[in-house]
Amino acid sequence: MLLEQAIERLHAAARRELDPRAFYRHMLREAEAALAAGASTAWRRRIDGRLELIVPAAGFDQGSLVEARQRTLEHGVASVTSVAAHDGGEDYDVLLCPVLDIADGGEEGGGRAALAGVAVIELWFSRGASPFVQQGRLDFAAAISSVAADFHAFDDLRRLRRHAERHGQAAEWLRRVQRPRGLVGVAFEIANEGRRALDCDRLSVLVRRRSRWRLLSVSGASEAPRHGDVARTLEALAEQAARWGEPIDHPPPAGDGSVVATDGLELPPAVQRALEQQLECSHARGLTVVPVAFREQREESSKDSAQSYRSNRRPFDAVLVAERFQGGHGDLRAQLVELAELCSPALARAATLDRFPVGLALRWSDRITALRAPGGVRRPLAVIAAAAIAAAFLALPVDFDVEAPATLHAAVERDLFAAASGAVDEVRAAHGQIVKAGEVLLVLHDPELSLQLQQLQGEIETSRKRLDALVVTRTDRKLPERESDVRLPLSAEQRQLEERLASLSAQAEVLEARRKALTLRSPLAGQVLTRDVQSLLQTRPVERGQVLLTIADASSGWELIADVPQRHIGHVLNAYGAAEREVLASVRLAGDVSRTHAGRVVEISSSAPLDAAGLEDPAPPVAVRIGLVGRPPQARPGMAAAVRIHCGRRALAYVWLHDVGATIYRWLTF
Repeated sequence: MLLEQAIERLHAAARRELDPRAFYRHMLREAEAALAAGASTAWRRRIDGRLELIVPAAGFDQGSLVEARQRTLEHGVASVTSVAAHDGGEDYDVLLCPVLDIADGGEEGGGRAALAGVAVIELWFSRGASPFVQQGRLDFAAAISSVAADFHAFDDLRRLRRHAERHGQAAEWLRRVQRPRGLVGVAFEIANEGRRALDCDRLSVLVRRRSRWRLLSVSGASEAPRHGDVARTLEALAEQAARWGEPIDHPPPAGDGSVVATDGLELPPAVQRALEQQLECSHARGLTVVPVAFREQREESSKDSAQSYRSNRRPFDAVLVAERFQGGHGDLRAQLVELAELCSPALARAATLDRFPVGLALRWSDRITALRAPGGVRRPLAVIAAAAIAAAFLALPVDFDVEAPATLHAAVERDLFAAASGAVDEVRAAHGQIVKAGEVLLVLHDPELSLQLQQLQGEIETSRKRLDALVVTRTDRKLPERESDVRLPLSAEQRQLEERLASLSAQAEVLEARRKALTLRSPLAGQVLTRDVQSLLQTRPVERGQVLLTIADASSGWELIADVPQRHIGHVLNAYGAAEREVLASVRLAGDVSRTHAGRVVEISSSAPLDAAGLEDPAPPVAVRIGLVGRPPQARPGMAAAVRIHCGRRALAYVWLHDVGATIYRWLTF
């Protein structure tokens, strides 16, 4: 039961995508646990035919393992075989389990390679087991050999599928690269499509233009940065790599920490310095540089076919730089070299077609071909239509209007002011009431004024009584009229009282006028506009000069007070000052948006209000008084309206974009 479960687990592991070392390590652990083996090893055949130890056995002499490998190579093993071995003074039974390649036909394929297989598994057991146990071990070893063969078959199948998928991607990539005819377009496709094919973080394409190297494209960017540290260091690295003529890896394949080329040669100081500057600027952890030549310069003598990359491809006209920022190196160099070989013809063709006058001729040829194609005339017609629209946009005159919110008022409005300080004693008006000129609307009461009148009346009465008494006294002839040190003569006292009485009467007239002024009358015939008069004024104290009521004469016509923004008041002033006739306006009342009423500008405020405490707030608008032509029946005082002041005719572009133009002009000149 345990052996069957181990075989099932190994079958499941054979179908997973594992590294051969990991698979054989797992298989040997299962075999040791199931068969109680003392040790186990796994060998894998390399491409050169030699066996490579991939899972060593701990605690065994390597010499005996080498001898076992030699016996396998010399005699070959077609099936599971048990051999005797001696190590450390002990005798062992070693099961040699060959893993045959199913693709080569197994035992039926014959030949040395078929007998040797692709791998060999060794299981070490102590001697002295019964024949029954030995037969069980042979059966289990045959089973795991079959499982290992299945693993290699699945691994080869996955590798072939990846190769086929990669081949399809390469074909599609070549079609994409060959599609553009411009050098920049080809470089863009190479950088972006090549980055996905290489599975790197960034791929840059640099091309030599005359005597300078230029960064044409960087993956992930719609346009290569022409200036900056990255472009500068990449161009310097491309120049040095082209002079060196060999692919460059960082970190190197040797893994010793030094920067070397693919052939193991140490880099010249200039190349190493350029590479270090690029690494310091980009902070990349892995970098591969491959120069690309547009033209092949083959040697006349082809006896030595193993010529170096540098001697066989000169001069170099382009450089590919692949970078990884998350570490890892893998076989990026081999893939980038292959990519350089594939993209070299496309780059060479694009560089040739990009030169003058070929590039200019091809561009005109493309335009003519596009015109001759079905529907190709539409593009010139579209260009002509666009030009006509632009011309009309710049030259077509249209009405230029300035819009502003406004408030409706009667043409004649009067405010009723408090003539004196006091309290409202009586309110005889209401909101919306129609009143006549001179009609009493409010009665004020001033207690201090009443007290002064009472005191003055008392003084007048006292003076009159004293004057009457003096008149009676002077008519009595028996009383001599003589002066004394204490009193004045009667005639002088009478004259004094008469003057005092005249002064008191004058004061009484003034106070009486003030008392009459406490009765407030309507200055004109019209309608009371003040809302909620009773609760607003009844028994409330008021100050002299305070506005108490507003009365409007609706029969006098209507006008609007428009709040024009200060940024637009200049257009209104220019139209108002330069117009031979009055400046017209269109008015739309909030109560009747379906109709538009005519108006005219009557007056523009000569000053703009400015609150000194709020200089950072938007500038207050300028009041413009506009007379309304006609008397709309739905008009009411205080109604909101929208006003459009006609400021002449301007070009359509100015009407639509004058605010944008003014903003840009202010940025440039202020």
